[in-house]
Parts: sequence; structure tokens; C-alpha cells
Amino acid sequence: MYVALGVLGLVDGLWVVTPYIAALTIARVAEPRPGLRRALGGMAIAGATAATVVGVAVGIGRRQVFAVVSADTVRLVTVAAFGLAAAGVLTLACAVRPLRQRLFRPLALDPASAVHATAAALYATTLVVMVASFALLYDDPGETILIYLSDPAVSLLTDVPLALAGVGWLVSRNFSTAVNRLGFVPITRRQVAWAGVVAGGFVVAAGVLDHAEAWLLPEIYGREGRFSLKFANVSPWLGAPLVAVAAGVGEEAVFRGALQPRVGVPLTALLFAAVHVQYEIPGIMLIFLIGVVLGILRERTSTTFTAVAHMLYDIAAFLLPDV
Repeated sequence: MYVALGVLGLVDGLWVVTPYIAALTIARVAEPRPGLRRALGGMAIAGATAATVVGVAVGIGRRQVFAVVSADTVRLVTVAAFGLAAAGVLTLACAVRPLRQRLFRPLALDPASAVHATAAALYATTLVVMVASFALLYDDPGETILIYLSDPAVSLLTDVPLALAGVGWLVSRNFSTAVNRLGFVPITRRQVAWAGVVAGGFVVAAGVLDHAEAWLLPEIYGREGRFSLKFANVSPWLGAPLVAVAAGVGEEAVFRGALQPRVGVPLTALLFAAVHVQYEIPGIMLIFLIGVVLGILRERTSTTFTAVAHMLYDIAAFLLPDV
């Protein structure tokens, strides 16, 4: 359905999440079926090997093959080629069992689990894509990104199903147990108040970093706002809460809800920071630290608590200057 909506041009962005949902669902269906697991594992190894070989070959021969194109095109091809090779190598490490056993040993991942192997490969591939995107965007002059009223709905319809697929909804868990696995539970008014205090701390930290960056790193500071956000067809006073709810619920469901219990706080915070490629290094570092704090709070409270804190901070970020 998501792919069809995208192909027809009715809704943009929904199709991006479908490979992740499909991979996680197929892995969970294959988990108790050894024959299917071996077949899919063989396909994954073949695909990852091909990606590695093609990426390295194109990366090494890029100047000869693309000699007549612009320097920007060569740079794009270079980043894409070596990114493809890196993603292939990391996927191979997750697909080949002896390598997987070494890789998963320091993590809370089961080398015998097809779901964990798939999740690790998706994590590694996403991280590579984000790093490559940051490199490609580094010299981009930037632009104003328009936010439409439909965008929060699209965000929720991508993040929440991805989180649910990650924990086995409709395959090994019903909706109630899946939501509980994600850590969404009722919270008290006192906890909501404390979530507000946490969000306030994030606002103060962002403000301090903003002024320090402007003083110590003026060139980098001048680039921070190059991808500014602007509400296109709705007032910021309505749009900000809607976007904040979508980001708070969706991102916390994926990161603190589905991912963190498996890979831990630091790796979850790393990917959480990496997906914010529109910022410069200081801003990404702050997001990493916020991710660590949210991760620790998730362990001590619930995903509901971190989602509320996340929402309140995002509202402040939209409505207050320089946050």
C-alpha cells in the first residue's frame, strides 16, 4: 500500500520505510524455518558481496569512467560507491555466522537470531547512508524546507509501523504486547512535570551550545541554519505541536522503544544523532548527548516519558529562537 501510494504520487515519503518493514517481517517469519533462513542468508551474502565488489570497483575507477563529468558528479559517485562498499562489508559481517558471532559478542544480540542479524544489518546500512549523506550535504548552500500539515501524519505512519514491525507485531506479538515491548505505558502527572523539566534542561543546553558555537566556531555556526524549517500551510502554533507529537512518538518508538533494548544506549544514541544530518558536527554531538540522556531515562522510566520530554523540547525548538 505504501509503495502504491508513492508510485501514484499521492503521498511522498511513505515508501522509504517499506524495505525496513519487509526485511524485519520476513526475518521474523523465517526465524523458526531453517530452510528458509538458509536460503535468505545465502541471498543476503550474495547481495552484500556484489555491493562490496561493485562499490570498490566504481570507487577505484571513478576518475577514468567519469572523466568527462563535473567534479561534483565525481564526488557524488565516489561517496555513493564507497558507501555501497561499506554497507556491503557490514552486511556481510552480519550475514556470515562466524563474523556475526564476533560482532554480536559485546552486544545484547543473539548470533543465532535471524531478526537480530537483520536488525544489525539495517542499523549498519542506515549509519553508512547517514554518514554519506552528511558528506554530500557538507558543501550544500542549504535551503528552506517547507513543512506541510500532512507531514506529521506521514512521519507517524512511517516510524510507528517500523517500530511495531521491529518487535514482531502481527507475527509473534499482538498489538498490546507489542506496545508494551516498546515501552509505552501510562504515566502520572508528576512524571509529565518531570518530563517538562528534562525538556527545559535540553533547551538550556541547546542555548548554551548555540552561544558557545557562535563565539568559538563562527564559520560552522553560520552553516547551522542553512536547512531551516518553515510551516507552509499552517500556523507554527498549530504546526509545532503536531510535528512535535509525530517526532516524539515516532522517533522514540523506533529508537528508545524498539532499538535500545537490543543494542544499548550508546549505539542507539549514535544512530539517533546520525539521522539528523541537516546539522553540523556540534549540533549532531548535542543530539547524541540528548539521545544518551533519553536512553538512560528510558531505562529508568518508560518510552512514554521520553516521548513526552522529546515532544516538549521539539515544541520549544520550533517556537523559541536559537534552540
